[in-house]
Amino acid sequence: MNAESAVNVAAILLVLSVTAPGREASLAHSQTRQRPPEEFACPRNDLTVYTGVVTRYERRLGRTTLRISTDWDTTEDVTLTHAGTDDASALYRYMGKPFTASDWARIEQSKGVLRTGTRAAAWVCADGKVMVDWGVPGRVGN
Repeated sequence: MNAESAVNVAAILLVLSVTAPGREASLAHSQTRQRPPEEFACPRNDLTVYTGVVTRYERRLGRTTLRISTDWDTTEDVTLTHAGTDDASALYRYMGKPFTASDWARIEQSKGVLRTGTRAAAWVCADGKVMVDWGVPGRVGN
């Protein structure tokens, strides 16, 4: 085999390795990986995210609790603490953006009553900090 043929074979192998089956799945997985909100400081190794449909929501003075039926077929309970108020909105985002007063109508049908089927991503740090991003899209295939 001459040098030109060797270069052509190497180029073909490179193209095949980039487009080989499984590569698409890997790319699709990396494209769906969620990033925590920028302002949520937590070491990556101490961070968990539960994304799915919120099936229980209770807002009380000092704490809000959520039960999330995750996209990965688990059920997770999350508690946000907010001393002296029943308003956890400082710990909320809506589709990645800061939560505003008008966003309450997007997640609650009335005060303390969550809209059926509402989705969220709850970012939980090992140190107990929690931030919730409401309205996140579902996993591909869900």
